[in-house]
Formats: sequence, structure tokens, C-alpha cells
Amino acid sequence: MDKQNFVIIGKIEDTFGYSGKLKVLLLAPHRVWEGLSRVYLKKKGGDYVPFDVEKVEVRGKKAYVKLKGIDSEEEALKTVGAHIYFPEGDLPKLKSGEYYYYQLLGCEVLDKHGNKLGTVQYIHDGGPYPMLVLEKDRLIPFTKNFVLKVNLEAKKIVVDEEKLP
Repeated sequence: MDKQNFVIIGKIEDTFGYSGKLKVLLLAPHRVWEGLSRVYLKKKGGDYVPFDVEKVEVRGKKAYVKLKGIDSEEEALKTVGAHIYFPEGDLPKLKSGEYYYYQLLGCEVLDKHGNKLGTVQYIHDGGPYPMLVLEKDRLIPFTKNFVLKVNLEAKKIVVDEEKLP
């Protein structure tokens, strides 16, 4: 396989039923999941393993995915915990003001006076809106109320610290 950049679009949380379906936490917008024909699974320390997609059913922040070749609950259980990847160059273009989570990782977060608050370690998306998680588990809501500017080229995010919880 030629050298490609892959991005995480989901994480396999569990199995669903007995036919090999996977319950997946979505880490990319719904439109990335629409019409998917091939994805790559990777466990920590493992290789990218390609799978053809038979079916995807998106429900809120979860998807129920059937991959070709995974046809039993036992086979599906072996994939739990793996991340689902997609070639970066094949991702749909986003609208202005939209971001893929992987683009925000490693961004320096500054207050509006230029003081560094931390660096984005990961994004927690378990509530009503995504949260930027900085060092020492500091959380910043990723909403227009708090985030003033995102500059992906400079890897900087400016927030209104006076509004932060």
C-alpha cells in the first residue's frame, strides 16, 4: 500500500447483534460515513487493516457498521477497541467554520490576551457539544460562545477565558 495519511473517523465500542455488526462511536461528521465503501481498522501498535463496508446505519453519535468478512459476534468482538481510519485525502471538504477533530489535536489554546492556556490533547464528545481537553484535564467547550478564532495553519485556538466555566 502506498504511503497515505489516515485520520480516525470512529472507535469500535462494542458488537451489535450476532451477525458481526459493530457499534461505533462517531469521530467525524455524518457525511463522512454516508456512502463509505472502505475503511481501515487499527489497534494500538497494529497495522492498518482494510475492510470493505457492507452497511452503515448512523444514529446520533453512533453508527452500526457491517464490515465484509466479519460475520459473527465472535469475530466482531476481536475488533472492539480498534479505531476506524479513512484516507485523509478522501475526506469530504468541510464548510467554513467546521473542523475535523484530528485537525484540532495539538493546537495551542490561548486567551484573547495571548496567554497560553494549554494544548489540545483530545476532544471529548459525550455531551451536548464537543469539549477540548487540555493538559490536567482542563475542559473548554468548543462552541461559538467560547471559541473566538481557530487558525489551523498556526495551530492556535483563541478563546474568551472570561466566559469559561
